[in-house]
Amino acid sequence: MATAQPTSTPQPATNPPPIAAKPALPPVPIVVVNGQTFTTADLDPQVREQVEAVADRTVAAKREVLDTQINTMLLEMEAKRRGLSTHQLYELEVTKRIPTITPAQVKQFFDANKSQFGGTDLADASPQIQAYLHDEAQNQLADALANRLRKAFPVSMGADVATPNLANETVLATVGGVPIKASQLIERLKPVVYKIQLETYQIEKQQMDQLVNNQLLLTEATAKGVGSEEIIRAEISDKVHTPTDDEVTKFYNENKERISGDLASVRNQVAIYLQNEDRQRLEKALSDRLRKNAQIRWLISEPAQPVQVISVDDDPSIGPANAPVTIVEFTDFQCPACAAMHPVLNEVLKSYGDKIHFVVRDFPLNQHEWARKAAEAADAARAQGKFFEYAALLFQRQKALDVPSLKKYASELGLNRAKFDSELDNGVYAAEVQHDISDGEMYGVGSTPAIFINGLMLRILSADSLREAIDRAAAASKTGASPQ
Repeated sequence: MATAQPTSTPQPATNPPPIAAKPALPPVPIVVVNGQTFTTADLDPQVREQVEAVADRTVAAKREVLDTQINTMLLEMEAKRRGLSTHQLYELEVTKRIPTITPAQVKQFFDANKSQFGGTDLADASPQIQAYLHDEAQNQLADALANRLRKAFPVSMGADVATPNLANETVLATVGGVPIKASQLIERLKPVVYKIQLETYQIEKQQMDQLVNNQLLLTEATAKGVGSEEIIRAEISDKVHTPTDDEVTKFYNENKERISGDLASVRNQVAIYLQNEDRQRLEKALSDRLRKNAQIRWLISEPAQPVQVISVDDDPSIGPANAPVTIVEFTDFQCPACAAMHPVLNEVLKSYGDKIHFVVRDFPLNQHEWARKAAEAADAARAQGKFFEYAALLFQRQKALDVPSLKKYASELGLNRAKFDSELDNGVYAAEVQHDISDGEMYGVGSTPAIFINGLMLRILSADSLREAIDRAAAASKTGASPQ
């Protein structure tokens, strides 16, 4: 749920005591290559700083999660006091007050930040800028709402949410007399902490992989009595393939749905892309060859993905509730990736029959103008027993999800239009959609489709990875093990 995010209350100017410089952390070993140890001291300063800041980032993220929970409770209390739903209150105080972003504002932002758009012209950058400025205005209004609500309902802080190994009953804050206990945030903290740890691991591993490659290349060059650049030229530069016109055309035709512009306008870009792809292939081949006989021992490992308790709520589903594998998808009917994944899911699920309990939950993204109303429409169709049929139509017709079109699709499926139209026009299912969004945010959903298999988020959206995850989850359910 989009909730008001607090800002700190302005305080009178004072002369704060000087902050002691944080002592430098000792180097931490990362990898041993042929007996030589590389540590965090060998990383670029910026990367090392990010790696060493993981603990501080985790603490800050935990406190932000608690802040969000406080804001959510404040919104709920104020909504109850005024006899509104939280969605209605947020719309009244924030959404409907967001000013229209003018072309002049867009141009001003573009001119001030032109270097960040990588050569993109104003016309192509405008939708992105408009969305950014809209979100900025929304955040400012949400901050103001949060500050007002904190004056209306007393908020007192308890134990620090960043304290290790907090007991479930530990009170972290009290909002309007209602305590927030550590147990309420456990699930929400899991994906937040994991994301920070994974990002840190990936940048650390990526740079250290390059250092390992450089070291092995130097060793190879020394053994052969040549310079490293000669090996690179012989095994990479001289072998890079310049794509032919036919190869460029073939790639364009196979991927034109994902490419902006006609073939003539993007031909050079496609050629460069294909050439870079070939270079990367050759670089990997050289790396693999050099590593084949090297002794490499990694002292870091990828963090384990958390298994979460994903609520299936009372949302539309297929398959028995007691199936060994439960798949929960958070989706957005205006999201192209969701539409692309829809037939993949259908095809894979068919092969597992009643071994799968498949649940669909809503997660309309803010940048998709009609996604929220489409989600409400799908719920209205569900009330008449046609959710999955209606959802299939929405994915097929993503370019026409305005309210008149949503009603027209109801007629195509033979739904009771009077009932459907009334529920859609009166926002009967708006609170249900908002509830799904709130849950999705708690589970770390930030984009769609987000698919969980027995509580584990699917990281690669493909038929093969989906089948592999289902098979792992099914095998784990037989033994009671984690579906990692």
